Amino acid sequence: MSEANPTEVLIISQFYPPESMGGAHRWEKIPQHLDDSVNPHVLTTYPTFPFGEFDRRWRPIERDTVDGVPVTRLFTYQPIDDTTLGRILNYGIFSVLSTLYVICTFWRYDCIVTMSAPHTTFFPGVIGKLTGCGWVLDIFDLWVDNAPKAGYVDEDSLLYRAMSWLERVSFTLADAVIVITDTMGEYYEEKYPNLSFDMHVIPFGVDTELFTPDVQPTESTDVIYTGNLGTGQAFGPFLRGFAALDGEPDLMLVGGGARRTELEEVVVELGIEDRVTFAGHVDREEIPALLVGADVSFVPLKTEHQLDYARPTKLLETMAVGTPYVASAVAEIEALSDRWGAGFAVENDPEEVEAALQNILSDSTRREEMGEQGIDLIEKEYRWEAVGAAASQAIQGVNKR
Repeated sequence: MSEANPTEVLIISQFYPPESMGGAHRWEKIPQHLDDSVNPHVLTTYPTFPFGEFDRRWRPIERDTVDGVPVTRLFTYQPIDDTTLGRILNYGIFSVLSTLYVICTFWRYDCIVTMSAPHTTFFPGVIGKLTGCGWVLDIFDLWVDNAPKAGYVDEDSLLYRAMSWLERVSFTLADAVIVITDTMGEYYEEKYPNLSFDMHVIPFGVDTELFTPDVQPTESTDVIYTGNLGTGQAFGPFLRGFAALDGEPDLMLVGGGARRTELEEVVVELGIEDRVTFAGHVDREEIPALLVGADVSFVPLKTEHQLDYARPTKLLETMAVGTPYVASAVAEIEALSDRWGAGFAVENDPEEVEAALQNILSDSTRREEMGEQGIDLIEKEYRWEAVGAAASQAIQGVNKR
């Protein structure tokens, strides 16, 4: 397909900026960096996550342009609190309305890209495929596999079995599958040994103009966490490890989520409330200046979940600004830490967390060396320009079939 006649692509994403945390920005940035052979259009909802952080909006449809990319937002239920029913309504209504949108407009598009989590975005993808569009699955989260462990759904429930069936059907029908790490690709190959995938490993990228070590800090803290205060994070051992540190350092928790009240109670229980600040939800553009102002960030993940595949965006962003990390030892983070030495991967054990944090906080030379290693890695492998080029190739490979 020539530049004069580019591939028309509909990108369906449940989450889209200005939502600042998690993977919301992935398919904001990728369309901006696709080459001229691809013409993207984003279909999404109004901002809703973290739940309760945004004003509710009621218009059935709204069109906009974000950094040159046309964006259509559809109504969906916008929960105030993070409940199972609220998530079902939020995901389900958008799935139905986005499917209707595809039925009404499929003739405009050569290819549809669906971003999961959640898996409910697969519905419009299936319909798009059945109408003759190419279909690319982009998966950045093992949502179906981890939802029962996180308490969102019962593994024996009809809903869970329906989502599992939909996932298998989607892997069967999709023309290409994009995953974020090699470990995730291997997981799906083992999960579906009888299926053949056109698999592409395309990681999250980092906006190195926004997340740069040259930004001026707006706050100063010893330890920082940026992200959702949710069920996938192992805050307990990290907070206990922090509480045991010498010298009474400070900690800033940036982000909102369902566990904030619980974490505030833990902080009081540990007697560290005078050293811990809950900054709440902040605009994404403010995150780099907060990270730069910290000596170390922590990235706690619950290792009992299927999270070996994870290289969280918060990990990449802290490396991009030159702030070392202490992170839970899942497979991908261990591999990255061993290879680049930009931080420590530790077990979710307070003593290991304490030792790693103390190691970084007490040695400014090591801290600077780790920061430089992280900056080098991001520059070499995680710039959005490279991610966009890889996504363009995957989409064009589907379109040429």
